[in-house]
Amino acid sequence: MSTTDTIVRVITLPEAGCDPRRAYAEFAFHPAVAPTRPAARVRPAVPAVRPGTASGLTLDLRARLLHRDFGHGRVARYEEVDFPAALTHEPTRRFLRDTGLPEDGVLLQSDTDVPLPTLAEFCADECPDDFWPDELPARAAHLIRLGRFAGGSSLLVDGITGEVLTWSGPAAEPAPLTKDVSTLAFTLWLLRRGRDGTATRRS
Repeated sequence: MSTTDTIVRVITLPEAGCDPRRAYAEFAFHPAVAPTRPAARVRPAVPAVRPGTASGLTLDLRARLLHRDFGHGRVARYEEVDFPAALTHEPTRRFLRDTGLPEDGVLLQSDTDVPLPTLAEFCADECPDDFWPDELPARAAHLIRLGRFAGGSSLLVDGITGEVLTWSGPAAEPAPLTKDVSTLAFTLWLLRRGRDGTATRRS
């Protein structure tokens, strides 16, 4: 199973309880510890995640949640100069600038060495020599490439709507992945917590 298939399964399988909104509810409101007395106040397990209100995205996700589990060096944050003009969705710009996108070298590698390119710009520089421009998706000038999954697919965000998609290569159509960058980041966080928990149980 590819990396993107894994992420899609985590997001969409109802029996796994890992739709970002459902997973948020389980993680945020399940008590971290049992109260010692009826009046004891129980703190939520994930106090840094809330349903989106202030951010304009699906979730209000605080940067410290990602930095704590991934480390500061594994959360890609961008400056305004890194954004192409095609990225007009302000909540996405703000999230990528202020919160950042986690990467761990296993699931996702972000494009941080150069300004974020549109898919059209990326293919002009990186696609094979026998690649034809008419093989690009129709929205290529409005899709921004954020990075690459371990399986080779490109991670894209729609610069107008903020929707996150994956693209497997020339002649393929982008496939929806998550509603926005907040649900993508939270899903990557869930996957990392799952791997860390498995490693802990095996050790």
